[in-house]
Amino acid sequence: MGFNVVWLGLVYWGNSFIPIAIAFLCSHLYINRSTASSELILIFSVAIVGICVDSILQFIGFFIFSEASHLPFWLMSLWLCFGTTLSHSLVFLSNSKFYQGLTGAVIAPLSYIAGQKFNAVNFGMNFLETYVLLSAIWCLLMISFFYIKALLIKTEVENV
Repeated sequence: MGFNVVWLGLVYWGNSFIPIAIAFLCSHLYINRSTASSELILIFSVAIVGICVDSILQFIGFFIFSEASHLPFWLMSLWLCFGTTLSHSLVFLSNSKFYQGLTGAVIAPLSYIAGQKFNAVNFGMNFLETYVLLSAIWCLLMISFFYIKALLIKTEVENV
């Protein structure tokens, strides 16, 4: 639920919501302080990959942001917060690459499309092309993120 609040705040209010997102992130790490160090590595790993992918998509003109020179800071913050979901709200996907890929391919593109409805992003392609490309990217990303998680986080986090 916390991630949904952060997503909405960052997409709707942009950079002005970053302090609240960081507060959510810090409270998450405090609540999960027994595994915070390994989870922090996961969060930054996911964020780095996500920021790089979105930056490439912006560079090639697939994503169009009003901050034309760089990926918006609010989106970078969103990637940090997304990293927290892998060991908690999305942990049920941990043991199934099929469902990881399916969730990435079907659900994740809807987040970007909703972001477009809030005027947070525009796309350089039509709706179908955008959805198909984001589906392919996110299918691979979700499987990759859970692979990274398996390398970094031991099973005690999954049982929290």
